[in-house]
Amino acid sequence: YQSSINGNAHSLGSVTDHMAIEVVRNVDVEPKFKSLYIGTQQQTYKLKILHGSGAFAVTVNNTRLVDIVQKDREILLTPKELGGLKIMVEDLELPHSQIATAELLISDIAKLTLWAPLTLI
Repeated sequence: YQSSINGNAHSLGSVTDHMAIEVVRNVDVEPKFKSLYIGTQQQTYKLKILHGSGAFAVTVNNTRLVDIVQKDREILLTPKELGGLKIMVEDLELPHSQIATAELLISDIAKLTLWAPLTLI
């Protein structure tokens, strides 16, 4: 650095910096499609949240059909009523990433028995 005022030369120390880059895949949910059944017992089902930053907002298109709880990378679903449901998982720290979705069908089948003699299933 050359001073134009007094003609003295001054030396500045070196400047260093660093940057950490973390590559994160878009959030996903598994399974993408699931059939849930309302039977005599109350059952809770789990969906897994894959990838993403770790900070998620989970929403459903119909809150009457299920009780939903999100814990870290799991979504716990307890069916309440019959119908179709869409679950959306948004990554809060990656605002321009795609929203992951899963579709669920809630039915009232408590038990299903197949009887097919001499038939290869």
